[in-house]
Amino acid sequence: DRIDIQFTWKCPRDTDACDDKADLTGAGWAIFSVLMVAFLSKDMINGSKLINHSVRITHSFQSRIRYFFGGLCLCWFTLFALYVSTVYNKAIATSDTEIIVNSVIVLFVME
Repeated sequence: DRIDIQFTWKCPRDTDACDDKADLTGAGWAIFSVLMVAFLSKDMINGSKLINHSVRITHSFQSRIRYFFGGLCLCWFTLFALYVSTVYNKAIATSDTEIIVNSVIVLFVME
């Protein structure tokens, strides 16, 4: 039984209350947010620039379509990476260290 998910809730048999034993705090999520914004903002800005560039009439219609879909795909992939990283860390991370390590690994793989 080798699974990545670790169960952090402990429920003793002699009581009705359960305790969460996870060491994940708001500081871990704050560092996760700073890492994600720092690394993904570049792609969001570039995607937005491509979409903005597609509006210019000086380019041919084919170029404008390519710029628009390229910018749209870049923004979509960036937001999808943010969503997947958040869901993955919510499911897997049990401490602040794990959430930071998971975030750095996901960002490294995406690069």
